[in-house]
Amino acid sequence: MNIDAARFPIAASVSPEARIKLEGIRAFLSNIPQPPVPETVEDFDAAAARAEVFSEQLGKAAIDALGIVATERMLGGVATLDILPKDYADDGSIIVYVHGGGFVTGSARANLLSGALAAATSGRRVVSVDYTLAPRGTWDVILDQVVAVWTALLDAGADHSKMGLFGDSAGGCIVAATALLLRDRNIAPPAGVIMLSPVVDLSGEGDTTVTLAPVDYLDSTVRLLARNAYAPNADLTDPLVSPLFGDFAKGYPPVLIQVGTREMLLSDSVRLHRALRAAGRSSRLEVYEGMPHVFQSLLADAPEGREAWAEMAAFWTDHLT
Repeated sequence: MNIDAARFPIAASVSPEARIKLEGIRAFLSNIPQPPVPETVEDFDAAAARAEVFSEQLGKAAIDALGIVATERMLGGVATLDILPKDYADDGSIIVYVHGGGFVTGSARANLLSGALAAATSGRRVVSVDYTLAPRGTWDVILDQVVAVWTALLDAGADHSKMGLFGDSAGGCIVAATALLLRDRNIAPPAGVIMLSPVVDLSGEGDTTVTLAPVDYLDSTVRLLARNAYAPNADLTDPLVSPLFGDFAKGYPPVLIQVGTREMLLSDSVRLHRALRAAGRSSRLEVYEGMPHVFQSLLADAPEGREAWAEMAAFWTDHLT
């Protein structure tokens, strides 16, 4: 059974370049069969392997054009990709990137395009964490892995005032929770956090979880499955599971959140932004007209994508200097 292309109307207000890209994505989605729903750990492994091959192939040309250098490294016992932009000049700053993929797919290599764009547009070193996918790695295991990478960088001499956390989708959830965990463990915190279309309430109670579901290419059934794999039997109001419920008044780094108007997770971004502001924290919410979930890499060469990456680069300049 193929995905119904009629589910993905393209807003008349997007740029012509974005329209061309979105039409291509819509055609692609309508021509691929929906994969079987994973039930066993082996099924999840197989789904992740298929997605890995596809993602690497899809992003290869764009990555090659960026001219980055990616090196595999172990940090704190965790596999990472160390990504340097073309003509890199080391100023001591580091962006620690945590990839998306619904907690159950993706890897530092499969999601290299996002890490490469972060490096190329900011001119900074990016360390992409190759965390253990759910269900083999649950929320507590994954957070400990990100903290281990962060701590290893500090132990190697990195200055936390020049370090940031960056995550998209599920990765946005993980970095939001990691910032809370670093604070609560009295580990030197990031100077800033960027989240792209983060999921921060795993209970899915946000308004747009319902209202925008008909036009989002994300499947709510798959999201529920991924949640159960990531946080089985967990309290979904635990701030380390659903960072929306964190006590931000106790301290939190400056945040930039980017999200589109065509995604179920819009409410997650709005609610997190309001919670941070209510606690007196620095939060900037940028909502992009007509954009789908994590559009920044898909539409990197459209005006919307270029603007988004420029905003991120400016945020890093403001906070990692």
